[in-house]
Amino acid sequence: MPENRDFSYPTSTNDADAYNDDFHAFSWTIESGTTAVKKTDRSVFLYRETVIPQKIRDFFALDDLEPGKKKGIVLWYGDNRFDAFIEKTNHPTPRTRMMWKPEFAAVLRTQYPQWLDFFMKRGKESADTPSIQFSKRPEPNNYDVELEGAPVHNETTPTEFHVPLKPGDSVDNDTLRAIFHVSPQGGMRRSLTTNSLVLISDHTKSMYEDKWVNNFFHYTGMGLTGKQSLSFQQNKTLVESKTNGVNLYLFEVFEEGNYVYMGEVELSDKPYLSRQPDIEKNPRDVYIFPLKLKGNKRPPVLKKELLESNEEIVRKKAHKIPLDELEFLAKYSVKESGKREVVSEQYSRNPRVSEVAHRRANGICQLCDQPAPFNDRYGEPFLETHHIIPLAEDGPDSIENVAALCPNCHRKMHVLNVPEDVATLKNKAISKITYH
Repeated sequence: MPENRDFSYPTSTNDADAYNDDFHAFSWTIESGTTAVKKTDRSVFLYRETVIPQKIRDFFALDDLEPGKKKGIVLWYGDNRFDAFIEKTNHPTPRTRMMWKPEFAAVLRTQYPQWLDFFMKRGKESADTPSIQFSKRPEPNNYDVELEGAPVHNETTPTEFHVPLKPGDSVDNDTLRAIFHVSPQGGMRRSLTTNSLVLISDHTKSMYEDKWVNNFFHYTGMGLTGKQSLSFQQNKTLVESKTNGVNLYLFEVFEEGNYVYMGEVELSDKPYLSRQPDIEKNPRDVYIFPLKLKGNKRPPVLKKELLESNEEIVRKKAHKIPLDELEFLAKYSVKESGKREVVSEQYSRNPRVSEVAHRRANGICQLCDQPAPFNDRYGEPFLETHHIIPLAEDGPDSIENVAALCPNCHRKMHVLNVPEDVATLKNKAISKITYH
């Protein structure tokens, strides 16, 4: 029996007419311009209908629908066609709702008998109901329907999903979408057809810093503003992946439009909280999901040039961020200084940490206090990032452990590592921090 997490909900038609549109908006999600997801509720199972809130009406092209009018649509479940319609009521505050015939209601009853029984016996809503996904077909007003946890059965649907990729393979977005039957956008892409959650870490665009630490990938959860929640959309799917049967597949993007398949992954530990600014630059809590490749495999070997290209992109993005915000981002990065296997193995460094060191030095070597000997190809004073406690000795890749040095002083530190010089750099690194 589903867990009963109750919500207030109208019990009559008149109550529903006056009911706030926000309730229904909360139960809908637009995952892309071609996909909308509805979390089922009492009306879906008992009344063969669902309210379409304002934010979803553009998806179904309802701008011209007048009160008292209906628009016919077609729902496709596998190879089966079901006629339905969308109407706008004549009430003082009109509602827009989708309604379907008993044939599609029978599909829902067959796939989810426990929920029909639940709503027939109780007058409250539940937070644990399955979702219905609507995807646009090329034909106007036609939509493919996928039911969460209920695979489509027809001759063209395989009984078991196999990924036609090897770790390290690259695909474009259209190919990825076709393989997994997911939306073309987003970092967490859910597919009910393949029972998959595709996780994408786009290093060229994302505001998050996802990274490998040894053989574990630290992946930032979903939610661009405010404190993230483990009950929010695909965060919930991911945190429950050990029990809900959903398969997880990880891709990384180092060059725009090029998705590198890392492999099938699973949670290695419970998600933990970190601090990051949201899209509006306000500090907030985010959840980091530690992932590992299934079978305890190592991440695929990638070309050194690919990772260096990514570091250059991150460096350019970091260069545009104000220093206090940059320190905040670097301060709450994953702190472990693990190795990432590449063709020519090297230590993984956080470009944000390096940028902080250079920004604080302001073109002056932090050991000899002399100007940088020349400018680099970007016109910036050339200084080298030095880890005061070396990464090879388990020193952290953090803003408290870096300095910007001229090439001569950098070589001196690596050859002599004079204790007095080490102390000088440590004091400067700590005293220069502007974010607290």
